[in-house]
Amino acid sequence: MQVNQHQFNTWHDRYRPRLLNSMTAVVRNRDTAEDVTAAALTAAWRHLHQFRGESSLWTWVYRVALNEASAARRERARFSSIDAANAPEPSEPDLLAQALERSECCEKIRGALRQIPALYRRVLTDHFVRGYSIERIARQHKVPVGTVLSRIFKAKRLLRAAWEA
Repeated sequence: MQVNQHQFNTWHDRYRPRLLNSMTAVVRNRDTAEDVTAAALTAAWRHLHQFRGESSLWTWVYRVALNEASAARRERARFSSIDAANAPEPSEPDLLAQALERSECCEKIRGALRQIPALYRRVLTDHFVRGYSIERIARQHKVPVGTVLSRIFKAKRLLRAAWEA
């Protein structure tokens, strides 16, 4: 299925803020809520043809998000025995540094990138430096496509703020 990026962005912008606030209250963790929201919006978009109109579209999207929150809770429970504090941070090849050394403003960019959490920095480098597709990044990070899109959106916003600071 070919997704019209403009239509998806409109869909995303319309429902994301309200849904993110609702899911933050449900899962009580902003990062998890962002993942749940992105997954729910992507799932709802892909299955929009199944919407029967028996409720408002918002109610249907909210229900999809609640289902995603339940799935996230189950997934988190499966991995609760892993001690996250002792888990090593995956190393990232220094391909970004090589690409930016040729630029006049590489130090400013490096400084701005250092201010971005690794979770967001990785999707930026994977997509814009390495040229990986959204689908490949989603498979690699084992997250839904909507989560990758959401992370890229937030990463660009964080990079812009760091650049302007």
